[in-house]
Amino acid sequence: MHSFYAPNSEFNEDFTTISNSEHHHLRNVLRLQVGDTIRIIDGEGSVYIAEIRNINAESTNARILNHEYITKTTPSITLFQGMPKHEKMELILQKTTELGVSYIVPIITERSLQKPSESRCERWNRIVLSATKQCGRVWQPELSNILNFQECLNTMHSYALRLILWEKEKQKHIKSVLRETPKVDSIALVVGPEGGFTEKEIDAAIDKGCIPVRVGTNILRTETAAITGIVITVYEYEL
Repeated sequence: MHSFYAPNSEFNEDFTTISNSEHHHLRNVLRLQVGDTIRIIDGEGSVYIAEIRNINAESTNARILNHEYITKTTPSITLFQGMPKHEKMELILQKTTELGVSYIVPIITERSLQKPSESRCERWNRIVLSATKQCGRVWQPELSNILNFQECLNTMHSYALRLILWEKEKQKHIKSVLRETPKVDSIALVVGPEGGFTEKEIDAAIDKGCIPVRVGTNILRTETAAITGIVITVYEYEL
């Protein structure tokens, strides 16, 4: 069954409207027909099974057959990702969405190579939505506005567990720290860009309660580190 997205505002009693790029995909790519059954998510926990009732040039109208609400799992995982090159960021967005990250916050650090344009950020949102539908998730990860590193650190107090990946950390492995703190409701995972964090940034993060951890003995690329960190966290908490 094909999956589509419609914001909560498009649902009206027993009907919903699918528009914009989702409508284009339904009508012009998949060429679905009146009477076909589809799956619709609103990105906020609701999943609907619906029957297509009308397809026109601008939108698709569907009748709701079934509605289920799924609560968020805990702990929620927020990825603070130091800005890498465009194609690497897109891979991180796609794969961490598939793995179950709750929030993604792009951050500008001392070694970040770029700041994306508005059109690039719009593309990122499309990638997150596409990955959400592809993997069958009901809750769409929230993609934050870009923060600088200090703004990122200023939010750390709101997380029960704060981890920062650092290739020079020799003692603490992310797995052991997670196992020592099994009952938390929120985790911040901070990952550097190409070139990693400076020691000044690491010291500032430690001052804000972040725990430097490693994910292995090898030095990983930023996209590999982000994905690996999320994989280990999801595995340890059985998410």
